[in-house]
Amino acid sequence: MTSASPELFHGIDRALFVSAFVQKLRHAGITVSLGSSERAAQALEAAGPIGINDLYWIFKVSLTRRQDEFEVFDRVFSAIFDFELNRTVKQNPARNPQVAAISAQEDDRLQHLPSSDRGGEGEDAGVPWITRPSLQDNEESDGPSDDDTLIPELLPSALEHLADTPFDLLDEDELERIGVALEAAARTWPSRRSRRTRASRRGRPALRRTLRASLRSGGEPFKLHTHRPQRRPRPVLLLVDVSGSMEAFVRPYLHITRALAVAGRAEVFAFATELTRLTPALRTRSTEQAMERATEQVGDRFGGTKLASSLGTLLSHRVWGSMVRGAVIVVISDGWDTESPEIMDVRMQRLGRLAHRVIWVNPRAAAPAFEPLVGSMAAALPHCDQFLSGHSVRAMEDVLDALTA
Repeated sequence: MTSASPELFHGIDRALFVSAFVQKLRHAGITVSLGSSERAAQALEAAGPIGINDLYWIFKVSLTRRQDEFEVFDRVFSAIFDFELNRTVKQNPARNPQVAAISAQEDDRLQHLPSSDRGGEGEDAGVPWITRPSLQDNEESDGPSDDDTLIPELLPSALEHLADTPFDLLDEDELERIGVALEAAARTWPSRRSRRTRASRRGRPALRRTLRASLRSGGEPFKLHTHRPQRRPRPVLLLVDVSGSMEAFVRPYLHITRALAVAGRAEVFAFATELTRLTPALRTRSTEQAMERATEQVGDRFGGTKLASSLGTLLSHRVWGSMVRGAVIVVISDGWDTESPEIMDVRMQRLGRLAHRVIWVNPRAAAPAFEPLVGSMAAALPHCDQFLSGHSVRAMEDVLDALTA
């Protein structure tokens, strides 16, 4: 095979071709992950007809990870395709004045770039950052060696330094930034299967649609139409405890529930001695106005707690009670209640039967020696599907995962 060949893959299985080449690289001592092999095959599929030079660079960028693998790769590629690397791939600027002038201009431009754009002196600049593997590729290999050059998977958020800080230690600006970040992150929402169907390439036969289409061909059904059930958003109810024992966490959780109410259309309720619906107030686009309106509506805040009575109001209300059926219920409370645990047990039994899933978020659970021994908390725990702390941004990721499971 020579460099003059216009097309390398006429009637050849690209995946099989890449697998054979990867096998040669592995025999030569280069560790190639499955993800790298898939990228190489996808690159060949997207490139179409290519020559030997293009094949060399596609394979080198996709299948090598470190600079010390370049020499082994060149030796394997040269042995398989019988092609001179120094003559074909590398261009000598001295033989081409135009190439030499362009190279000189590029070198001069790179010298005047800031050090942050060029990389530190101690950084390995032999491989462009786009060719370095992610941590997923490294997990698929046999394990990293001491000289592996890897790019860490950084969170695309400016809130990384606040990830483990408890909510009650954050100021108003930080809480607002967390709310905005959660609003952007809450794009996946729990769903349920509907009785309605939609056309699909795969699914159950749609007999009516197939017979209707056969009328265009004289009653002969030439095409079998299929459909599958539609998915609809599942209701989500957030119950926030605003009693005196939760005073330090009330404002942080109002910011969080506001983000879910705006992004996912969740229903938000606050309770202390009575139940109050806060959804219209929290869906205001201005965070400051939303907090002010929510504070005005909750008149029993920072007082006693009647958790069982609040759940009874929710279940017996003629409008709110219909929201509970098939919904995901998130109760944010420390479990302190002035009512009997037996009443709480009855309320939670009915809530568990009607709801799709019950998630209890208790910020006190983050303490190392915490045990749910409070009467109402102990009575409610057997009827909960998940029990989480949710006291920080990182802990709220578990709550969002449980919400969208």
